[in-house]
Amino acid sequence: MFFMTCFFSIWSCNLEVEAGSYPVSVSMEPDKIPLGGIALATIKINDKIKLLNVQFLGKKIPYHLDPSSRDYFVLIGAGLDCKPGTHILTVKWQGPDGSDLYSHEVRIMARTFPEERLSVPERMVEFPPKILERVLNDQKAVKETCNKISNNLYWKRPFIWPVNSKILSQFGFRRIFNNKPRSPHSGVDLRAAEGTPILASNYGKVAMARDCYLSGKTVVLDHGKGLYTLYAHLVSYKVSEGQEVERGQVVGLAGSTGRATGPHLHWGVSLLGKRLDPAELMALLGT
Repeated sequence: MFFMTCFFSIWSCNLEVEAGSYPVSVSMEPDKIPLGGIALATIKINDKIKLLNVQFLGKKIPYHLDPSSRDYFVLIGAGLDCKPGTHILTVKWQGPDGSDLYSHEVRIMARTFPEERLSVPERMVEFPPKILERVLNDQKAVKETCNKISNNLYWKRPFIWPVNSKILSQFGFRRIFNNKPRSPHSGVDLRAAEGTPILASNYGKVAMARDCYLSGKTVVLDHGKGLYTLYAHLVSYKVSEGQEVERGQVVGLAGSTGRATGPHLHWGVSLLGKRLDPAELMALLGT
């Protein structure tokens, strides 16, 4: 089911063993993760040990057993706040003689994102108190939703684009108003005329359907194990919270609700609470 290629050298922090004799090995696709990027790691263990946990960037990472190969896989990502350089993915396992750690190097690569500086009236930069309160409540609700880790795994290869169109604004793009930087663009904007059907990029469950001040009518899909996709500025919903959806099912119609200058779809990806580049997800797991 899952195609893997080994790129990294694999090493144990505790034991020196002959090649091929260690009970745990890790392979990753791709071999380097840019900021905003995502990778799929495969963990192979022999039948004499038990996998206890996997950690990366200070967090426990949910893993899943692939019944067809008896291998485990995990998704790891590099949010925009991740420090470029070498980081360690650790695998804790239990054997007949006790537990041990296996360590694997992961390289996070720096990435430059475009910026645009604008001078505008100050009233266009700061929100009035009541609007700011709503914006903060919306952001808190979305963040809390995307921080949840469900035990179910819904998604399967491949992911699909929610609409077949051109990217208007890339992930990570930042506008600076009156020398005050705004948050980097947390997804991609896709061209979509008013009323265009927006498709679920994969199997999942509707975790949120909320009318937000900035993103308008927004649908958040839970794909399982901490992976979410977000669909914003919809003119209407075609799904409801708690509903399970299939890949390619219409979740809403494109519009310009919220703070938008015209009809389009903002599409976002979140893994373990970190926003990632949807284009990187599609390069790894898409059609």
